Amino acid sequence: MSQTYCANCGKQISRTARFCRFCGTPARKPESPTRSPSSSTIEYASPEPARAPTPTVIEPAEKIPQDIIDTLYARKRKDEIKIELSELLNEVEELGKKVEIGLLTSDESKRMTEELQGKITIINEEKKALQAKPLELEILNEDEKKWLQRLEKIEEKKRAQAVSDEVYTSLRDEYASELASVQQKKAIEERKARRWFVDLQRETRELNIQLEKLKVKADVEKLSSEKLTQELKDTELELKKKTAAAEILSEVLRSL
Repeated sequence: MSQTYCANCGKQISRTARFCRFCGTPARKPESPTRSPSSSTIEYASPEPARAPTPTVIEPAEKIPQDIIDTLYARKRKDEIKIELSELLNEVEELGKKVEIGLLTSDESKRMTEELQGKITIINEEKKALQAKPLELEILNEDEKKWLQRLEKIEEKKRAQAVSDEVYTSLRDEYASELASVQQKKAIEERKARRWFVDLQRETRELNIQLEKLKVKADVEKLSSEKLTQELKDTELELKKKTAAAEILSEVLRSL
């Protein structure tokens, strides 16, 4: 057992003793050796556990709403209907001329006229059901022009000294603020519309392939089911709508 000495009487005592067994003086505990900073054992603060990086949330691009496709298609369809109605009315007029020169009897002309009138009625009903309205982008584009015009007019009044400095400054700042707000909203809508246009182009290509596949499949497999017929009609209508929507949207973007 290791020994040490009492600080009071100098007698040898056990290293683990709490008091000297000879004089009762509390034993002095040996001090731990001081370690220099260069000691091989260095205390480090426990590092915090590594945290997983917070994932960046990327908002998905907004898909073009069906009501936007419908309104763009309606605008295209209304233009087509104007042409169709004009052609049908011309046919009705031609029937009257043919009766006059003896190429048609009155009964034949009446029957054919009724058929044409029936087509005209159907087309007019379709026209009434079409809901065509401007896009938010177009509305904002017109608003931008309005505020630019007002800024231009207030500048003209300033140059003509037809307005006080105080009123000029107040109105100029008001119009400029409104213009900046509109332009900011317009930029957002324009970016959205351009994404829609790209998506529509891609979707129309896919629909063309899908439609061709259905037709070839029906021919090769000798299919003529009601389900397939309906699928063909639905695909053709969707393709027609999205093709028209892409065309009108392209015109809108070019007009900005």
